[in-house]
Amino acid sequence: MIFLVLYRTLRGYLEELAPSYLEADWDNSGSQVDPNQEKIEKVLIGLDPTLDFILQGRGTGADLLLTHHPLIFSRLDKIDRNTLTGKKIFSLIENGLGLISIHTPMDQSSRGISQGLAERLKLKSTRPLKSITGANLFKLEVFVPEGQEEKVTEALLEAGAGEIGDYSDSYYRSRAEGNFKPGESADPYAGRQNETTSTKEVKLEFLLKRKFQDRVISTLNRVHPYEQPGFSLVKTERKEDGVGLGRLGKWDGERNMNKIQSLIEKSLNVSPDEITLSGNPTEPVEWVGTSPGAGGEAVKPTLQSGAKLLITGELDYHERGDAVENGLAVIEVGHYHSEKVFIEWTRDLLRENFTSSELTIELYEEEDKS
Repeated sequence: MIFLVLYRTLRGYLEELAPSYLEADWDNSGSQVDPNQEKIEKVLIGLDPTLDFILQGRGTGADLLLTHHPLIFSRLDKIDRNTLTGKKIFSLIENGLGLISIHTPMDQSSRGISQGLAERLKLKSTRPLKSITGANLFKLEVFVPEGQEEKVTEALLEAGAGEIGDYSDSYYRSRAEGNFKPGESADPYAGRQNETTSTKEVKLEFLLKRKFQDRVISTLNRVHPYEQPGFSLVKTERKEDGVGLGRLGKWDGERNMNKIQSLIEKSLNVSPDEITLSGNPTEPVEWVGTSPGAGGEAVKPTLQSGAKLLITGELDYHERGDAVENGLAVIEVGHYHSEKVFIEWTRDLLRENFTSSELTIELYEEEDKS
């Protein structure tokens, strides 16, 4: 007998694993298409939201698709069936499939795919190559005259304020008293020029992501009744252990390059001709840096750590050259092979919280993209 999982419960657990405040400014992680039911019975996990993946989801009777890479990266003016993105969206909707993508938050979270890759490579004593000391969240405080708070609140929420993780329309509201003295050239909403005025106001507080910052402030200046709205925008910090770029770890004992390559081939199921080695450590390796996907940002912190090897998906020409010239050997396994750990890793994380009688989980093996 299957006891179905509530969609909001599943979303909440995914938010715990990969908090949305870790999302990069350019990213669009989270729900891409919401399912048309409250309860979820079957999930299909894959790396990319390809048409073939969506078709397999339909064929297996999945209710929800879960991917690493998002389907929608930028704001859509319209959904056009003649575009590839449009075809995918229509296919999801017509087949009653939901889609959630967990991208940059899963790259950097303490239990994300950086940790998954490190564990697949049997590394111990792992820690982020580069720790993140704060979240990409801002706290907006603004004062609004009584009677105008609903109009301002509605506009700011529409612009993206108060949208954090699985929650939207989130804000605080409290009573306040404002005091000001308009100058001779001012055109005040209340009071008179050169006279101190006290007004009853409402203090509104929102959290917002960095990517919505410009839009929210522009909206605030447009809809606020005051000539010069009083507001503050402060970056918030949430320090967490294990959150950050890539992983630094060590093996139980030093390994030469032949043993390292053999381990990579077996652990990631990758053939020798798909592995590229640049540079060559003069001594056996114990400490190593790892970073799934594009690993350019991992070169400097790996060098700073003292490790002599970086295992990553790919580097560009200049990143590779700089690494080798500075004495860092690099093994590139291909973008796909370094990130495909997402599929089984995410399944294992879900299995920690949901039993097979609650949620059926199937895996999609994508075509090799190395």
